[in-house]
Amino acid sequence: MSASPTPTNNSLALHEIILSIADSLNDAQETLRSMPPYDEYGRPNTLYQLPYLDFNLEVISQFETTETGRGTIPSRAIRFLPFRSTETTTKNQGIITSNISGRFVAVMPNEGLPQVFLEFTSELGNVLPEFTEYKLSVRAVNAATEAIVGQRIELNFNEFSSRDFNSGTSVNEPVFMGSKDGYTGENGRFEVIVRLDNEDYDTDKTFIFLANSGTQSSSIAISKP
Repeated sequence: MSASPTPTNNSLALHEIILSIADSLNDAQETLRSMPPYDEYGRPNTLYQLPYLDFNLEVISQFETTETGRGTIPSRAIRFLPFRSTETTTKNQGIITSNISGRFVAVMPNEGLPQVFLEFTSELGNVLPEFTEYKLSVRAVNAATEAIVGQRIELNFNEFSSRDFNSGTSVNEPVFMGSKDGYTGENGRFEVIVRLDNEDYDTDKTFIFLANSGTQSSSIAISKP
């Protein structure tokens, strides 16, 4: 005798299962972090960090057909149900019993390296007939404000933010006089010259630039003094 799976509204896609486990794991870690550092007598409490979580799920997988719209071809996707030891399945039903296993591993922020901070500044340079030059400078430092050498930096002109800042009016794209990305030098700085179109610069338009380094970012606005 073969058992049919429960209704499809109880089934889950694989990404839904993984995200559900991840959400539960995150909630558990947040609860552990929220424990008070000291007990009622002022003694340090033991604090816990989940290093990893192994999981092994035994599920029933089955192709599920859903209508995507009137007059369109139905779409087929694999859905999963929890497997019960009392259930049996047959191949002619298109149902397969599967094992899904994996591991969630705790990763230190910034790969365990000290936190990086970006100091983004600009300096007025040459004023030419058609362009005004500015030197963009990004300094990478750690929490102790010590310069970080060899940190990769990427600079970009933020067209959308500039347009919003100028009441929906676009500005001519600035010209970078050198590579927009590179690595900080011995002083922890990455610098590049950028030219702003005087047609926009002289009419008090604002230019927004964005500096990125890994997960860190910083922005700066430039307009005529």
